[in-house]
Amino acid sequence: MQIFLDNIVFSIQRAGGVSVYWYELLQGMCNAGLAINFLNAKLNPENIFEQQLDYRHHPCIRESWIPSKYLRYLPLQYTLPPNAVFHGGYLRISPQKNIVNIMTVHDFAHERRIATPFPRGLANTSQKAYGIKRADGIICISDSTRKELLHFYPDTDPAKLRVVYHGIADTYFPLDKTNSSTAGLPALVTAPFVLYVGGRNNYKNFNIAVDVIAQLPTQYKLVIAGGGAWSRQEQQLMEEKIPGRYVIMENVHSSDLNILYNYAWCLLYPSAYEGFGFPPGEAMKAGCPVVATNSTSIPEVTGNAGLLTTEISAAAFTEKILLLEDHTFRQQVIQNGLMQARLFTWQKSVQETIRFYKDCWNNKFSL
Repeated sequence: MQIFLDNIVFSIQRAGGVSVYWYELLQGMCNAGLAINFLNAKLNPENIFEQQLDYRHHPCIRESWIPSKYLRYLPLQYTLPPNAVFHGGYLRISPQKNIVNIMTVHDFAHERRIATPFPRGLANTSQKAYGIKRADGIICISDSTRKELLHFYPDTDPAKLRVVYHGIADTYFPLDKTNSSTAGLPALVTAPFVLYVGGRNNYKNFNIAVDVIAQLPTQYKLVIAGGGAWSRQEQQLMEEKIPGRYVIMENVHSSDLNILYNYAWCLLYPSAYEGFGFPPGEAMKAGCPVVATNSTSIPEVTGNAGLLTTEISAAAFTEKILLLEDHTFRQQVIQNGLMQARLFTWQKSVQETIRFYKDCWNNKFSL
């Protein structure tokens, strides 16, 4: 069983959840001793994850001379050997009928019309619909995503869907904090602080996070990690609502993010929609309480460890955060989170993906 993995996602993103997923999957595949071939492998200097891959021990194929910004929206242009397995890194499939097409579906934000507007949104949904119809096997990264797929594409055969959860990287873990309460924190970060991680666009509800800090006692600060460049409007919002009570950290390495998780009062994750959602899992694995929404995939990730609210409002999140002032309750939340995070490993994710390849291959080619 020859496996061809399409790395075009590294040409699309500099970072991001899909890049994390694809990087971890490739690492696991390479370590599993399988016959792996890479398509569109070029060590894009813009992608921080591809730079960590060692392509020297596997065949690397340039699929086409078409620029990646166009190629990403096209079916695979390279002819694969018969009976091969092709797994597209970002919604792409092969038009060949004599191979096994595997597709990973992350979310349906475009179908919900809460992501990128027209025309890119239309391109995404059209490409996804084409792939869902023609794929032999579809990996959904949460049961929430699986249910959404069947909602938006009800003619899909449920038998070709498989839920394979992401793993949480081992770079997130509890630190020994016995020597100092704030050892290793950046100079401008002081406890207690509420941590916000990742994107700030519409359904992420960043504005509500700011309102939460405004409602909390003044000793609480807000630390914002990642999420890209800041607009003037965002900075004005911070100065108007919580002046002197926030720290912006645009680019954060995973080791620094682990420190932030360890010393944060909690992770505040007010997002209304996630296909999986890495930050809650990372936070739990580092021993950080999670305050989040009880929506889409988030309760699948947090289990009984998350402080979840069905009402997405500053008042509801503030109430949950203040519950953590009870030391005994806080420690129980942390312990529940550490146990829940153990369910999500990349080793398990890779093994389940390989098993799905084999099941799809046997379904198509075994007599």
